Amino acid sequence: MFSLRSKPRPAGFASALTLFLAAVAMLVLPSAAVAAPEGGEEPSPPPLPQLTLEPGSYAFGLVEANRENRETTFELRNTGSVSAPVYGLEVTGPGSWNFSTGNTSCFLHALEPGESCYVQVSFHPQEVASFSVQLRAVTAGGISTTAELSGEGGRSQLGVATDPTNFGSVRVGSGGVIRTIDVTNKGNMPGGVFIAVIAGGAVGSFHLLDENCTGVLLSPRATCNLQVKFEPIGTGAKTARVLLVGDGDGGTQVTLTGIGLDPAPSAEPKPTVETGTTSTTRRKHRRSKPQRHRTLRRLRAAVADQRLPR
Repeated sequence: MFSLRSKPRPAGFASALTLFLAAVAMLVLPSAAVAAPEGGEEPSPPPLPQLTLEPGSYAFGLVEANRENRETTFELRNTGSVSAPVYGLEVTGPGSWNFSTGNTSCFLHALEPGESCYVQVSFHPQEVASFSVQLRAVTAGGISTTAELSGEGGRSQLGVATDPTNFGSVRVGSGGVIRTIDVTNKGNMPGGVFIAVIAGGAVGSFHLLDENCTGVLLSPRATCNLQVKFEPIGTGAKTARVLLVGDGDGGTQVTLTGIGLDPAPSAEPKPTVETGTTSTTRRKHRRSKPQRHRTLRRLRAAVADQRLPR
């Protein structure tokens, strides 16, 4: 009967075998994934969605406030490598209420890499001012992209240097006083009026003689003129207005004031100067009175002497 006994292995044989097998694996399977040792680097995070607005900025220019609306279209593109759902489109910044988003194909739509959608943006200013805001698009994870928006609200603004216009004190019936009133466009857009008229108060004492404002489009800082006459028809303080009625928000009014005085006193007749003849005649009359008295005394005496019949 035979018995088999294993020979004892030298010390360190197991460790050497493990290293040998690892080296063979690396040579035979060079692309095989090797687990990271404990405490090594973590795997890279997945890529994030990425959006871009085109164009990156847009200037609407000068737009008439409260009357005009101007629009443009932006393209929102997925420039990343993963799907990008569109969660929000908004205009942000001071004065953002003067802008708004309109028709769009972006909402509830996940843009694939390279895909795009559109959004319309309008500028409708409500005041005379300059604005600078941003159009913002939001995707997954709160990631956003923006485009710059700018515009200016405009309006014509007609005004006069002196309001009210005072004509001073004028006598009734004297022919009146004429003033020239300059009207200037103090706004940032052309504008004008389609009628000028005297209205309110003492309309009978003020008269619009001539003007070159009606139907004229005044550029910013340009001027037109009104010629107004104050000819009071009575005494006392007089007030009226010149109304310049413009197109839309344009136009203005000018207050007119003046005081009517009593008419100038009429010339009194000169006292009659006695001529020499009249004075002489009166002197003769004064000298003739004693003669009349003497004649009467003689007549009375004759009656008493009965020289004249009774």
